[in-house]
Amino acid sequence: MSSNQLSETGQSGSARHKKILITEDSPVTQDILKLVLSAKGHEVHVANDGKSALTKLLEEQYDLALMDYHLPEMTGTEVVARILKERAPENRPVFVAMTADVAGMEAGDDVRDAFVHVFAKPFDFDELLDFVEAMDAPASAGATAHQGQPAAAGYAAAGTLPDEEEPDAPTIDRIVSLKGRPAGYEQNRPLFWPQDIGPAGFSAEARKYMASGGDYDMVVVTEPATAADLRALWSMGDLNLLPIIDETGHLAHQADISLPKIPRGSVDRIVRTCVEEFTEARTSVHLEVRQSREPADKLLASLYVRGRKLTPEFSGAVPQGVTYNIAMEDEELGGLTAHLTSEGLLKRSFVDRLHGCPKCASVRLNVREECFECRSPNLEETAIVHHFKCAYQGPLRDFQQGSDLVCPKCARELRHFGVDYDKPGTVISCRHCGASSSDAAVGFKCLDCGAHTDGEVMETHDVHAFELTEKGRAFAEEGFIVTGAAQRNLKFAELPLDLVIALNKSARLYSDDARPFCLVTAGYPQRRMQLAEHGPRLVELSRRQMVENLRNYFADAANIHQGTDFDYILLDRMTPESFRANTQAYEEVAQSGLKIDLGARFSVFGPNDLFG
Repeated sequence: MSSNQLSETGQSGSARHKKILITEDSPVTQDILKLVLSAKGHEVHVANDGKSALTKLLEEQYDLALMDYHLPEMTGTEVVARILKERAPENRPVFVAMTADVAGMEAGDDVRDAFVHVFAKPFDFDELLDFVEAMDAPASAGATAHQGQPAAAGYAAAGTLPDEEEPDAPTIDRIVSLKGRPAGYEQNRPLFWPQDIGPAGFSAEARKYMASGGDYDMVVVTEPATAADLRALWSMGDLNLLPIIDETGHLAHQADISLPKIPRGSVDRIVRTCVEEFTEARTSVHLEVRQSREPADKLLASLYVRGRKLTPEFSGAVPQGVTYNIAMEDEELGGLTAHLTSEGLLKRSFVDRLHGCPKCASVRLNVREECFECRSPNLEETAIVHHFKCAYQGPLRDFQQGSDLVCPKCARELRHFGVDYDKPGTVISCRHCGASSSDAAVGFKCLDCGAHTDGEVMETHDVHAFELTEKGRAFAEEGFIVTGAAQRNLKFAELPLDLVIALNKSARLYSDDARPFCLVTAGYPQRRMQLAEHGPRLVELSRRQMVENLRNYFADAANIHQGTDFDYILLDRMTPESFRANTQAYEEVAQSGLKIDLGARFSVFGPNDLFG
């Protein structure tokens, strides 16, 4: 199969194919980038050094230029500087930098502003593909795109910057002095709401800082906000794992620190301690979990980093009646906690039971006594009169004639209590329809939507608190393998370098000669339990023996690499379909002679899975 054929099988039908120049002096990186981008249908050209890149950029029109920063002959920034001088804005590509020296690049000249994004090496190919696809999305407010030159979503086109953006991202000291922040942030890099992230998304300054590889270590809320206002924190990377410092007190228990509740002299120490604890906890979260885009995974990681239970607090300010101690919208929270509980990652405990409106789910209800006949709440409680002589009894109003009591049945006047009559009880009477009964009905009227519901059919729902189970903590620390799930995807940045090189060679043979291959990952979902039961020495010996069994079985066809969480078997001349058809037999081979059952789980990836 040719490279073009591979491109047709893996391309996205919705994304516009682009003409891309890769300027990179490493042949391995060149080949992998070209293969990955070509597989998506893009036209890819390669330059080995700065002079070659300059020539190509002057002679041809490109949509995107991926530039290594340190290059032979001319650096990436020198190439870009020449293009900015010699080509009109509408004829320039979008420039993206690739470098292992982000700090050095940031300290360079002003040409670095022409790069709309910086990928730190080793970079994640999935993030690169996401970026290229995002170039088809409309640019955000303040970003400009020239004709024939699509700008990456959220960034300005090459050589231009939004008018309000300053050339250099200010230091934290400058931010504090400009925005009048209280003490306690000088040694940190806070993300301010709504200055850096608000209803319209991220500011140009924040986008630029993140694009350059910068990391925030806290979120500071400077104006009254709700969990809904902060929803962007759950959609951008792992910002949901940052501590939320609320200067207003409006978020209450949904913030990690509410400054109005803290004595002024303790702010510095408490903020500093909080940031340190969060930073340390984030490093313990498995990279695959941190990078997951699934809301349930983000919630679990957030609970792990915060190290606390998810507990409700009752509030009449919200229709659902409760808010939880995390800055996530409660409507979404319910489905996520149910899913994580069903997976055994969270444990729930009963707190209370609430009635909810069947129409709008609000718990803000008026609970009232009503007439059984007309459902009016216009009731009165009146005494029952019993006439001894004729045995008639009824409500007091039936006997009243002016100031006298007269039996409505026999017309005798009742003069003496205990002689002529008594009052054995009371009755509920409706002033609206006149009906009477010994009891009143119970009804609910929603204060939000006005719907009425009879008490007999009113719906209820239970309120629970949640905490991570041991399996949930293991999932946060060890990744998806803990749940027994197959590995979801492979990220090249996480693979051993020698495996990436071997994959590159196999991919070239597949593209040029249609020579099949597959990559098999072996994960160990029972690892934590086995370590506790058998100890690390026996578990590691058994894992090595299993790998050796596979190496002996597949002989020269297998290229095996051991990682931390997974072991990798690159099989030459074997299709993924062939491996899947014989998985059970291969599992028996792997397990042969082992003293303990490792419970290894195999996931299989073919060329299109890896590069398509």
